[in-house]
Amino acid sequence: MKLSREDYDRAVGYLKRYNYNCINIINIRADIMSISTPQNDGMPKPPYSISDTVYNQYIKLQEDKELQKSLKEYKVVVNALQLVDDISKEIFTEEFIKSNKKWKVIENLNISERTYERRKNELICTVDKEIKKNGGKLAEF
Repeated sequence: MKLSREDYDRAVGYLKRYNYNCINIINIRADIMSISTPQNDGMPKPPYSISDTVYNQYIKLQEDKELQKSLKEYKVVVNALQLVDDISKEIFTEEFIKSNKKWKVIENLNISERTYERRKNELICTVDKEIKKNGGKLAEF
């Protein structure tokens, strides 16, 4: 399948930002969850109820736009990885997570250059299909 240049670049961008999105999600959630301080106003609280601080944290998690963008991109990549074969997953790990160059990936996986190109293209096309399935342009920076 042949992709347009902008679709190809957008899909590769999602793959390249995978590590950033994982770290971003963890950091934002940790920041929001650590903000709370117990408010002791002296009033009795009913058992098993949601406190105001927990509710406020939940609202902040839902309304944080940067967190939502990172989550959407993360989900697209994870869904695409579920649909591709093992070689494509290994190419993703080697190239986009470990930041190895093309020839190092080919050497590590012991595959031909043509197989590398086909499997990488399959991975990028699958990411593009997931982007389009989830509403087109999910996250634009």
